[in-house]
Amino acid sequence: MRIRLIVLTAAITLLVLAALAVMVQRQTLKLAGQERELVKEIYAQSKEVELRHYVSLAQAALGRLAVEDGDVAAQQRQALSMLSQMQFGKDGYFFVYDRHGNMLLEPSQMGLQGVDFCEPDNPSGFLQASMIMTSARQGGGLVRYDWMKPSSQSNTQKMSFVTPLAHWGWVIGAGLYMDDIEAALNIIDNHARQNIEETRRNFYGIAAAAVLAIGLAGLAFNLRGQRVASGKLQRLAQRVVRSQEDERVRVARELHDGVVQVMVSSKFLLETAQASLPCALPDTGRRGASLLLDQGLQRLNDALAEIRRVSHGLRPALLDDLGLAAALALLVEQVRAHCTYRVDFVQQGQVRDLPTAHATALFRVAQEAFNNIQAHAHPTAVQVELCFGARTVCLRIIDDGLGFDLQRVQADARGGIGLRNMRERMESLQGRFEMQSGRDGTRLVVTLPLPVAAGAA
Repeated sequence: MRIRLIVLTAAITLLVLAALAVMVQRQTLKLAGQERELVKEIYAQSKEVELRHYVSLAQAALGRLAVEDGDVAAQQRQALSMLSQMQFGKDGYFFVYDRHGNMLLEPSQMGLQGVDFCEPDNPSGFLQASMIMTSARQGGGLVRYDWMKPSSQSNTQKMSFVTPLAHWGWVIGAGLYMDDIEAALNIIDNHARQNIEETRRNFYGIAAAAVLAIGLAGLAFNLRGQRVASGKLQRLAQRVVRSQEDERVRVARELHDGVVQVMVSSKFLLETAQASLPCALPDTGRRGASLLLDQGLQRLNDALAEIRRVSHGLRPALLDDLGLAAALALLVEQVRAHCTYRVDFVQQGQVRDLPTAHATALFRVAQEAFNNIQAHAHPTAVQVELCFGARTVCLRIIDDGLGFDLQRVQADARGGIGLRNMRERMESLQGRFEMQSGRDGTRLVVTLPLPVAAGAA
């Protein structure tokens, strides 16, 4: 459920960020288009103002010549010569037509390379010349058309301003090429694309950070839940172990205080009956009754021994009275009495009083280990070592038996219950469980940390 929630949250976050990215991209393109049109209009207006200014200057200069006394033809030649020298910018120049549409200022007069005028007699310039003359007859104004730019030798949109010169019946004008406007607009478009790309990268980064944050939050949530669940399982396992130990103590006490006492009383009664056999009975009858009583007493003794053994196995009294070391020594003696292999017990370090849970866990591990050795290992020797350290207590059980496949046993869900019980006992007390097995035998090492009070004792 947690994984589905995390995936759903991440998917919704990505969808929201993708929608925002698309919306921002569209808004950026819209604003860039509006800016483009605004810049284009401002540039066009600035070009128009510039052209009007140039034409006004030329018109004023020619007007002064026209009002002077003298030969009109000479004045016109002087005017054309002056206009041929009045250039502006890299590609700016003036052009002059008479009232009939004839061109009065030739390109050769200007000394510029690549300059070409809109000549009415030239098919390539007829349409443009017609547009210029039409605008002049209507009082002048702006004319837009495509024309060859001298510096680049390519057709470029051009804006010209023309006005009539009433004194001589001329039409004068000047033009500016609009490719610089396109260059400025291209810069705007490039900036818009860069902004969109940068915004997209930022959104990708935000999306990655959001997904990473969601993933980390989910991981932290899962880890926290796992820690809480693990803590609950550990506490539950500890309660189960305590319940088991309490039940074993209760059963051992009941056996010792109840069944054993009854059987001991029965034994005393049988012994009294054996001692009180009537001497008047024939020898044969007395011997037969005595034999039956002996057999009954022997079986009763065997039953008492078995019950005491079971009672000690459930909860050895030495574990509570003298501690873990004495209980392990007793366990080794009991195993040694019923096995065919050698069993040695070694104690190292200063003996410390252990908490009941620690001592019980180590004793149960030793019991389970001996059960496994007796059932499966068939060794010739077993070494039991109990080591007390400054902060830990360690139990080692080493045998030279047949060994087993540890990985296979651990992977088998239906087997290895004893190993899992030993491991869970150690983990519930924050201990360490280690086992190695092979052809040379099996080595079991369990280590428990000593509480501060126990370690300081």
